[in-house]
Amino acid sequence: MSKDLMNEIRRADHSELLRVRREAMRESLPFSLELAGNINGVRLINDSAATTPVRVAESLASFSKPVVWIAEANSFTGDLSGLAPLIQEKVSVVIVNGPQADEVHDMLWSGIHMFLSASGWEEAFDLALMTADANDTVLFSPGCRADEPFANYRERGAYINRLIDIKRQTKITIP
Repeated sequence: MSKDLMNEIRRADHSELLRVRREAMRESLPFSLELAGNINGVRLINDSAATTPVRVAESLASFSKPVVWIAEANSFTGDLSGLAPLIQEKVSVVIVNGPQADEVHDMLWSGIHMFLSASGWEEAFDLALMTADANDTVLFSPGCRADEPFANYRERGAYINRLIDIKRQTKITIP
């Protein structure tokens, strides 16, 4: 991702154009910055449709305060290194699920405040809820195409919503 593109996305942070684009994305694509629920005052956003670094950058830029970002690291993960400055500005914790988590860490290390590797989606969301404070946002924005066992981002997005629903129904409390 070019520095010019990152600068353009960062400058568009509070613009009307970005707001309109976010609304259009939500209407046209399922699992695009979709509010999936709240747990213990933490807002959970399902952005499974963000399958590229540019889409993740647009999503991160749409938040005014730091978020806990959950990403996926699989064989389809591209070069995320261009996100490092945006992550430093917008993300308090990066949680990565997948076999290439170490490679994602190496790409982003300069911008990371805290990096956690998860061994599954349930663990990723548990870690997110443990590190997020009330009124924080957890953003599931994978940054790559879906991999096994999911056929596509829609299946992955539906799974994430079901996982969040189960966590809400069990009324978990994180110390």
